[in-house]
Amino acid sequence: MELKIKKVKIDAGRPIAFISKSNSEKIGLHIGERIQIYQDGQRTVATADISNQVNDKEIALSSDVLDYLKLNFDKPVKILLAIESQSTRFITKKLQGKALSKNEIFAIIQDIVNNSLTEAEVAYFVSSVYEHGMSFNETVNLTEAIFKTGVQLSWHDKNIADKHSIGGIAGNRTTPIVVSICASAGIVMPKTSSRAITSASGTADVIEVLSKVDLLKQLSG
Repeated sequence: MELKIKKVKIDAGRPIAFISKSNSEKIGLHIGERIQIYQDGQRTVATADISNQVNDKEIALSSDVLDYLKLNFDKPVKILLAIESQSTRFITKKLQGKALSKNEIFAIIQDIVNNSLTEAEVAYFVSSVYEHGMSFNETVNLTEAIFKTGVQLSWHDKNIADKHSIGGIAGNRTTPIVVSICASAGIVMPKTSSRAITSASGTADVIEVLSKVDLLKQLSG
């Protein structure tokens, strides 16, 4: 099925495609299932939703899909029902208490990063790990998968320092002090900061008492 892209701004936080009810019935698609989206050799997977704001010739895509594919709005996209991801079988395997291989863990994490899994599937994976735990090798492979599939920043200095606390404890304000002292001594110390965590608040919240925190501006500067 080929559909014209409807120009709307939808920030859903994950890839979502909105189609009409009649089109969903034609291809046997239900809400929450995945569809494949193609254009000019490009392909991605999105979670389907039904909307009465699009007609039978249109499809509306969240910004996550548009940013990933860089679609041409003057051309239609082709949609098909997505086949089941291999990751779902690997998650089922973990739910059964079986150990996952390195490739299986990488496949799951890559699909999570690409937003190719539904929220329910991600929840099943988390539950399987909580219920059965992970072996040492699984833990190492999971850590490596998260590192290699995530966004990596490059710094001008090879000697990078880090300071991290357990967090979430009221009155635990060592990070702003330690990082400031180290930075003033010329030590490169990138620091991730959280917001609004429990009653203790995040480091970013505390720093904003003294100065403005604008992470995007700092990264691009």
